[in-house]
Amino acid sequence: MPPAEVPGVRIERFLGSGAFGQVWVGRDMNTGRGVAVKFYLHRGGVNWSLLSREVKNLVQLSADRHVVQVLEVGWDADPPYYVMELIEGGSLEEALLRRGRLPLGEAVELFRKICIGLNRCHGKGVLHCDIKPANILLAADSEPRLADFGQSRMSHDQTPAMGTLFYMAPEQADLESTPDARWDVYAAGAILYRMLTGNAPHRDQSLLSQLDTAGSLPVRLACYREAIALAPPAMDQVSRRGLDRELRKILRRCLEIDPKKRYANVQQILDDIRRRDAIRAKRPLLLLGIVGPILLLLATCVFAARSIDKASESATRALRREASGSNRLAARFAAQTLQTEIERYFQLAEIEAGREEFLERLQNTLDQPKIEASLTEIARSSGVGDGSPDEARERLLDAPPRLDLDDYLNRRLDRYSGDTAPRRQQLATMFVTDSAGTILSIAYQERVSRERGSAGRNYAYRTYFTGRDDDLPTNTPPEAVNPLTSTHLSAAFQSTATGLWKVAISTPIFLEDPDGAKPRGEAETGTPRPAGVFVITINLGDFRLLQNEHADQNVGGASQIAVLVEAREGPLRGTVLQHPLMDRMQRQGEVLSQRRYQVADDVLGDLLAGGDVDYRDPMATVPEGRVFGGQWLAAVQPVTLPDSELDPAVADPGRPADDQESPAKSDSAAGGSPEQGLPRGEQQTDLLVLVQYRLADVLGPVEELSRSLLLEGALSVLSILLVTLFLWWVVRRVTSVSEDVDGEPDEPTGVPPEHAETMLVS
Repeated sequence: MPPAEVPGVRIERFLGSGAFGQVWVGRDMNTGRGVAVKFYLHRGGVNWSLLSREVKNLVQLSADRHVVQVLEVGWDADPPYYVMELIEGGSLEEALLRRGRLPLGEAVELFRKICIGLNRCHGKGVLHCDIKPANILLAADSEPRLADFGQSRMSHDQTPAMGTLFYMAPEQADLESTPDARWDVYAAGAILYRMLTGNAPHRDQSLLSQLDTAGSLPVRLACYREAIALAPPAMDQVSRRGLDRELRKILRRCLEIDPKKRYANVQQILDDIRRRDAIRAKRPLLLLGIVGPILLLLATCVFAARSIDKASESATRALRREASGSNRLAARFAAQTLQTEIERYFQLAEIEAGREEFLERLQNTLDQPKIEASLTEIARSSGVGDGSPDEARERLLDAPPRLDLDDYLNRRLDRYSGDTAPRRQQLATMFVTDSAGTILSIAYQERVSRERGSAGRNYAYRTYFTGRDDDLPTNTPPEAVNPLTSTHLSAAFQSTATGLWKVAISTPIFLEDPDGAKPRGEAETGTPRPAGVFVITINLGDFRLLQNEHADQNVGGASQIAVLVEAREGPLRGTVLQHPLMDRMQRQGEVLSQRRYQVADDVLGDLLAGGDVDYRDPMATVPEGRVFGGQWLAAVQPVTLPDSELDPAVADPGRPADDQESPAKSDSAAGGSPEQGLPRGEQQTDLLVLVQYRLADVLGPVEELSRSLLLEGALSVLSILLVTLFLWWVVRRVTSVSEDVDGEPDEPTGVPPEHAETMLVS
């Protein structure tokens, strides 16, 4: 049963009890609103002056919605009581015990409203002096109400007031202290700390145990002050995610141990909260102000880079197309040049083979019985060139008519290869074989020893003797081989004496019997058989197509080079026969014949089909050929033998053209016929001219332009970014200065608290 009846209030249920009495829940019978009635049952233990002060302060603040309202006071009743509004949400302490720490936004909003309530109280000269979560009641709409003003003091009061441990400012824990607004500032900060972390600042079990055993109240208070002073700053223990710099600053300043560094009053806290709200409100705009331009800049960069990339690709395709066309044109021109060179060598071979002096010396040599016997013995040998009988070969080499023929061929070779020749043609060798394929006489541009020489050896299996596309097996008997019957360009081969790749141009020689009855060597069937074959060989590096006066200095440095490639089907297909690197190494006395460098068959097929191929030079695998590394554009052109007419001036350089034998005379002297001589129809050779263009030189301008554009773009982006950051910093600086001018100073101004409180009271 309730201790007494309260006029106009219907007591409904018991709420709780404390040191001085009981609290009951009732209902105002006039308005129907819920109320709380506090009965003071223990008169002997009540300090009626403090009670009167509490009720007086509550009545003074009852018009403020942030403070629990007092509705009625019954001091004369038995027992005394007062009626206040019923806050059904319970206390903040209960909420924190139930929920732990609160969400950041909710905690800040509650802190703001608590500060507003405290500021209203301070404005009316009332200092609460015991702010803690248990003394903050939560209404149904979660609005906080300040309650329990039992320790409250007026701002001009000099009486000390005790708060609650860990919510009480260190200087308040002194029985000689004077009430100060900074006490409520510290307590409000401690409440915010509790809401953010779930625990009061500096509160730990060891300190609690120490305080419990400290003894008297003054000793406990001194222990509390000392522990707080020696403890590290409470903010060092806060690791709450999302806690912004402004809120940290507010909380740190609220909890300063030194009251001079603390907020002088609650109004300063509210000013900093408003400043924080303003900063946070501006943050999206500031963020947009810097992120927006950056995003716009990035989008511009992306589209600019794509545009540059597309333009580069388009320019690259166009340049490749133009370079490929230029390469094909260069390959055709080089092939035509080579065709012309080969044609001139054809004419040279046919005219030299038809010279009367040569034919006379050859017939005189063949008519010698000893020479004929030696040739027959050599031909009847195994059929391998290197297998010729030594004695027969020695007799042949020492025969005077044959030596005379050697002297003639050497003189003729010097005429074509000498520096005094008006139309210089580089011949490697000039030689003649008999009808069985044995080399009768040979002249070398570079003299070789008798042992390494080819004279007296049989090479009837070679293409320059047979006129075939490929060599016959080396053990083919000479009597089973028929010599060629028309001028022929052999397949490329490596010289057994020098190891260099060569081609041979050979033409048949027809001699008449002394009585003139029929051509020498004619069979009973009437088919003419040549009495021998006249051959000239040319090092492939000596063709004018591949000559480079500065090859030693510029090898690998040229953007465009031409090489010769083997086109025959078989294991040699794609073999590089001549290359600028080979020229240089040959000039230095090095030989590359120990290893073959070949273009891959599929790449060669694509090139022959006219495809745009990224070509890699096989010679780049040579240590000295690294300068030929990387990608090239390549085009190939087969070499053919076009129609042509004999040029008499080729026959004997150094002599007037009208002093040469005519083509008709040469053909007649050779015993040939119009079908066997010139003009010839177009013939396909086994040589390919490959012209390669360094891709880096083709695409170099585009890549350089792309790099320049990207560099300029990067510098522009960096400049715009720096300007944006500078402007953003200026705006922040100006805004910060403006806030400092308009708001309260961040640090205490040194004005005595009493003066500040007097201003608040006024």
